[in-house]
This record gives sequence, structure tokens and C-alpha cells, in this order.
Amino acid sequence: MTPKAAQGGRATGTSFKGVFAYLQHDKRLEGEEVNFTSDRVEWQAFRNLATDNPDMAYRIMMATANQQDALKREAGQSAAGNKSDKVVFHYSLGWHPDEAAGLSKSEMLRAADESIRALGAEGHQAAIIAHSDTAHPHLHVVINRVDPENGKMLDLWKYQERLSKWAMAYEQERGKVWCDKRVENWKRRDLGAVFSADRGAAYHKHDQAQALGHANDNDIRKLWAEQKAKDAALAKDGEAMHSRHSKEWKDLSAWYAKGKERIAGRNAGDASTPFQKARAQIKDQYRPAWREHFAKQRAETQAFTRREKHLGGKLENAVAAVRHARALGREDSKGFMAMAFNFLTSSKARTDALARLHTAQTRELGGRQNADIGAAIAKIKVDQQKAYTAHREGFSAKRDALKASQRGEKQALSQKWQERKQERDRVVDVAGRTETLKTERKATQEPSRGQQRSEFNKAAREGRKRKGRVRKRER
Repeated sequence: MTPKAAQGGRATGTSFKGVFAYLQHDKRLEGEEVNFTSDRVEWQAFRNLATDNPDMAYRIMMATANQQDALKREAGQSAAGNKSDKVVFHYSLGWHPDEAAGLSKSEMLRAADESIRALGAEGHQAAIIAHSDTAHPHLHVVINRVDPENGKMLDLWKYQERLSKWAMAYEQERGKVWCDKRVENWKRRDLGAVFSADRGAAYHKHDQAQALGHANDNDIRKLWAEQKAKDAALAKDGEAMHSRHSKEWKDLSAWYAKGKERIAGRNAGDASTPFQKARAQIKDQYRPAWREHFAKQRAETQAFTRREKHLGGKLENAVAAVRHARALGREDSKGFMAMAFNFLTSSKARTDALARLHTAQTRELGGRQNADIGAAIAKIKVDQQKAYTAHREGFSAKRDALKASQRGEKQALSQKWQERKQERDRVVDVAGRTETLKTERKATQEPSRGQQRSEFNKAAREGRKRKGRVRKRER
């Protein structure tokens, strides 16, 4: 377990929005100005925030920080004191690559919560974001330094040492200490030694670097330089693999989206859908029928108007009106004679009868056209559904194949890291034996002439101090 925070005062910041934007998206590739993908985000959790939405979470944290003075007043505290806008505190927790196989989300959450308690921040708002873009499992913790209860700022004095001591106890509790040097360093601190470990080292290199740094043997240094070069090369291969994996998922998503657009008929430069095209095509097919229909109705209307100018024509129109009414099923209980008398005596009744006939004819032709449009659209929907089903099955097959391929590459990379660790351990063992031999050799060697002369001079100075004359002043 290695806790890490940015050095040079960059562990704290002012923008919750900025740190959330970085942690919730993939790293920008070379030449990219912005990256909106989130493939490396494994899972997220939040503490003391009434939401599981990341966008809402950072806004709540930002609003809490902006209300610092009001929170102090409500808690009966003085709003005076030093002011700081560095309300964001960010650090990460990393496990050894060999722990990846048996590490669960619940265990990672337990470690995150314990580290927060080690900082005394269990009452503060916090976001826990796990990433999967490296060989070693790791998560990030973002803490709002402003206490939501009383507005006080989280004290970060010696936070590195607090996290380091917690990490040592965490490894000891789990039964496997990955960083032996940290244990040794804390023993030295307990004896009063004052020093700072190299917090900038990689997660799996800190203890090896410390051990090899004590062996002033050129061969050992050369071995360690070779180990670092191999680590760097393998890490570079891992980064290239994760970048390629990310691109493969983007390409697959783009292929799936493009296929759906093709099935839906949304092509570049053509805004109309297949349904709109089918509707327009059938309307074109019915256009001659509509022309003939309206021409016939105009002719009937004109003939009706001419007949209305003389009595015989009115009688003819009345008989036609009765016939139209019977065809439309409008004959009522008055009987034929009553209906005929109404048509004979009323010009409006005759005109309305012809209008009703024309309306029914228009509705009937429109109904046939709409039925043909409906049948065409139904066929398109069936064809599209079949195409969508086939496309989804193809996508699922490609996705499963990609998962299996990437899983195999990740396992191969993990195996290479295990082999790397074994080789590093052999080098560290050589360095440790070399240091032990040098220490034993120094202990058995007689002091050199220079050392003897130095010790003689020191003893002489101490003797002169003891035998020197002491003057006593008298008044």
C-alpha cells in the first residue's frame, strides 16, 4: 500500500470541478485538447454527500466550501482567522500489482475510509474514485477541507507521515508487508531520527530503491539501473496497451453507432427517414388518382349547378340526391317519399347531399392511400427490427471477443510484472547481502592511521580540558 499526494504544495487546490473533470475522464492523448471518455473509471463512491451523482457531488462540495463563514457562525464559532481558498485535498492509494487478482471493491473502500479517518476527515465530504488504467490497482480520494458541521478547515499538518503510518499498519494487518523499508524508517523515527522518504517513487519501487541506495557498489548500481530501465519499458508497454484498449472500445462504439444510423436510414446529406421516403413515394403513386378524383367531382358539381336552373334539372338532382343518400346509408324512417319531397322542395338539401357524397368519396380514397402507407411503414419497421437484432448480435460478438482479447493481454502484462518483481527481488537480495558483507568487513578491520591519529588528538584535547588551570576571581 502506497499513499501518494502531489508534491510541491499541489496536493491542495481550489477547484472541485477541475479535479473531478480529471479523475472522471481518461487521460488526454497526445494532441487532444479534451477527453470526454471515462473508460478508466472502475467505480465511484461518496461520503457525507446526499447524492451518488458525480456532477451533483462536486457542486455540493463547492457550495459547502463557499459557505465556510456561515457554517462557522451557525456553529457558534468565530469567522475570524487565516483564510485559504485551498479547500480541495487530493491523494491516491495504490496496491502492489501482485495484489490485483484478490483485491475487491469492498476492501478498497475499507482502505479509503481508514485513510480518511487517519487524517481526521471522517466527517468531511469526500469522493472515492477507482481507476483501472495501470497495472497496480489504485483509487483517488478527494476531500473537502471545509467541515460541513462547523466550517473549520481540515488540518493537514504532517499528513504524509499520518498516511505513511496508517499504510504500514494496513499492510501488517493484511499479513503481507510490501514496503519493508517503511517499517525500518518508522523504527528510526521512533528512536528520534528525522528524515523524509522519497514520496515521489513509484508504488512498487520505494523499498527496493532504499535498499539498493545503501550499497555503494558500482555493479549493484548498474544492476539497479538495468532494473529501472526494464520497469520503465514494461510500464510504457502497459500504457500503450491501455491506450490501445481504449481506442478499440471507442472504435467498436463508433461502429455500432454508425450501423444503427445506417439501419435507421440517417445518411449524411439526406435528412429524410425511410418512413418519410415511403410516405412520399406512395403519395406520388396516388397523385394521378387524386387528379382524376377531383376532376370528376368538379364535373359533377358543374353539371349539378346547370341542372338547378330549370325544373326538370331540379327533379333530376333530387332523384340523384335520394340515390346518394341511400348509398351513404342516410335513409331514415320518414321513408322514400318524405326524403324525395325534402330534396324536391329544398335546394340546400340537394346541395348538401352532393357535398356529403363528395366528402365520402374523398375520405374513401384517402383511406386507401393511408392504408398503403401504413403497410409500407409496418414492413420497414419489421425489416429494421430484424436488422437491429442482427446488428446487436454482431456487436455482442465483437464485444465479447474484444473483452477476451484484452483480458488475455492484461493477464499477460500482469504475468510480466510478476516476473519483473521476482527479478527485482533477486537484485534486492544481492544488494542486501553486499551491504551486510561490507558492514561486517568494516567491523573486523583495524582503524586506519588517519583514524588512529584523529582519535589520539581527540583524547589529547579532552585531557587538556580536564587538567587545565582554573582561575578564581576574588573581590
